[in-house]
Amino acid sequence: MGCPEELLFDLVEGEEHREVALADGALSYAVASCRSGPCAGTIVLIHGVGSNASRWEEFTEQTPLREGWRIIRLDLRGHGASESREKATLEIHAADLMRVLDDAGIEKAVLVGHSLGAQIAMRAAVLYPDRIQGMVLMDPLVTSALTPSALAHRRKYPLLVTVEFLARMLNALGIRRRMPHYSLRAHDRKAREMLARGGDALQAFIDEYSSPLKDLGHIHTACYMRDILEVGRETPDLSGVGFPVLVIGASSGTFTDAGRMQEWVRSLRDGSWAVVNCFHWPLTECPEEVSRIIEKKKPAAFELQAFLMFDARHLIWRRALPRLRG
Repeated sequence: MGCPEELLFDLVEGEEHREVALADGALSYAVASCRSGPCAGTIVLIHGVGSNASRWEEFTEQTPLREGWRIIRLDLRGHGASESREKATLEIHAADLMRVLDDAGIEKAVLVGHSLGAQIAMRAAVLYPDRIQGMVLMDPLVTSALTPSALAHRRKYPLLVTVEFLARMLNALGIRRRMPHYSLRAHDRKAREMLARGGDALQAFIDEYSSPLKDLGHIHTACYMRDILEVGRETPDLSGVGFPVLVIGASSGTFTDAGRMQEWVRSLRDGSWAVVNCFHWPLTECPEEVSRIIEKKKPAAFELQAFLMFDARHLIWRRALPRLRG
């Protein structure tokens, strides 16, 4: 059973769509080849809750990293064209990343994840450390840094488990919605226009991007409930991880406290930290500020030597360190 063609995300120039077979479907991913010369390595882009690979479309299309790096982006199991009814835990998602790397013939990669994608990257770091060259974690929900309001959401977990159970029962009976094709690139473009207007438009952006009802318009209920449950799981111990890790936190304190996030980063053997003035969606919200922070910081300790920068519209990686080329 392959991926539904009507749900495949749009490809950019130089990108090739591929699939990895699953027991009840397939993983949809794309490989963007290096534009010139031999590839220095591979970067895997991992989206967040209720999202899909189209969130990384602009990045893949415009990042200068394409000059020397191969880029892979995928629809996580249960998202976009990667249709699957399996209860996808962090461990299953991490194993799926390895399936994609194996299918693409890649031994090691740099993992770049936002929110749920960051949680998956961290789980992969524990389970498959020999397959990872480095990580960039965007606003990860690190347990020790969660705000009281974020911790309060955990009281809703029993309800989410119940909703997930009921949704899976209906799915087993053949009652399952047909999902539409959904481009987050177009959605992000609209969001940037709202942010530029400020005022009521800013609040409208926050409400829309944090609305479960909005997300449920393009993702199955059981999968969405599982996403939320998995993103809130305990953070694994990464103190022994030997590869470099860059953490980009959000200043708003919506989910994590910046001070405690920095403490956690200091517990890493090779960690680096940057904070941006945003709520939880740095790829969309605050590109110019991220550009200023990263351009100024250029942390010597961050041996990825990945100088992250934003142009006026999106996050791009400008250069990756030689250490990742191994």
